[in-house]
Amino acid sequence: MNVLDDKVALEGDGLLCKVEAPESNLLDVVIVNYNTYDDTFKCVTHLIAQGEVAPWNIHVVDNFSPDGSGQRLKQNLPTEVDVILSQINKGFGAGVNIGARAGIAPYILVLNPDCLPEAANLHRILEHFSQHADVGLVGAELINPDGSLQYSARTFYSALDVIVRRSSLKRFFPFNRLNRSHLLMQRPRAVPFDVDWVIGTGLIVRRDVFERVGAMDEAYFLYMDDVDLCARVHHAGYRVQILPTVKFIHNHRRQSAWNWRWTRAHSIHLTSLKLFAKRHGLPLFRRPKIRQHP
Repeated sequence: MNVLDDKVALEGDGLLCKVEAPESNLLDVVIVNYNTYDDTFKCVTHLIAQGEVAPWNIHVVDNFSPDGSGQRLKQNLPTEVDVILSQINKGFGAGVNIGARAGIAPYILVLNPDCLPEAANLHRILEHFSQHADVGLVGAELINPDGSLQYSARTFYSALDVIVRRSSLKRFFPFNRLNRSHLLMQRPRAVPFDVDWVIGTGLIVRRDVFERVGAMDEAYFLYMDDVDLCARVHHAGYRVQILPTVKFIHNHRRQSAWNWRWTRAHSIHLTSLKLFAKRHGLPLFRRPKIRQHP
């Protein structure tokens, strides 16, 4: 499916300004912007150029960026793109919910500004949904700009997993084996498979499932909200899968990556982890059994 098969008009700067196709009603894209003008602009224009998403189904939510990037995006993106200027920053999940409410398509793609579909193959995920009614959420395979895998499908955490992931222990035996298990590094990547959770960019969720489980939990300001969403999708009786044949390039810059100086990002991550543990459990050694399918 390619929405550019129908009427296309280009403005002088080469940006798409009009597309007409019934397929555009299948998928809403939600992108949350916070001080990331360049990445967000590139992401939106990349999506439009690939032709699988109509501009009016792209919802850019600016989370009250202090650098004015939201207003610049509203001025410079094609007028058909839905740029929403939030007057308060309640966190990433709240921004996703604002964008999701702005659309009516049966599927929602959550996309970070620094994440781009490698090829025009979003239709493969939609076809996968149509063939598997029990699948509620699907993640694309995230790759680095050099093509290496980010291992974006993972197991739920034990407390030991958290310690290993956040320290240099993951480099040494036997903790390196635990880390590889958590990242599902041994799983073949040729076909879709069931997982505990997928990273919250490049994931597509059925709108009815998203609304049924209560959308993104806005109690999380940042981090762990994707893990929590997948847990609630599992609790609702649906499967969470990764589709390795659909790849997104994720130019990941982890604000909470380990360093010796404690930062606000570390504090937010710890707060979110404690909230997840309270709601879903964080066993010391054994990973929580939330997933209902093999």
